[in-house]
Amino acid sequence: MTHWGGTGRYVEGERVFAPPAGTFDADWAAALARERLGAAAPPQEDLVAAAGTAWRALRAGADEGSLAPLLQREHRLTAEAASAVLRSVRDYVAAYGAAPA
Repeated sequence: MTHWGGTGRYVEGERVFAPPAGTFDADWAAALARERLGAAAPPQEDLVAAAGTAWRALRAGADEGSLAPLLQREHRLTAEAASAVLRSVRDYVAAYGAAPA
């Protein structure tokens, strides 16, 4: 295969199977939550926004126990959806080395 343009690390149209290690991708974390929630999942954009909120709060040193109520309040998620988002963010961080601090 011939490489055309770019840095050589990624070419437009190339299939990407995971985000770069050490980075946070709210869309990726939201997709994990959506998969876990199934038919009960809220819209994708709500999950993406909630994952971003959870990530920023964790980076700021928030207590994880306060995050589910925060996500429920700010994003109008059910307790189940808020819990799924938090689990997905934690799992994403563990899998891709995107430590919050």
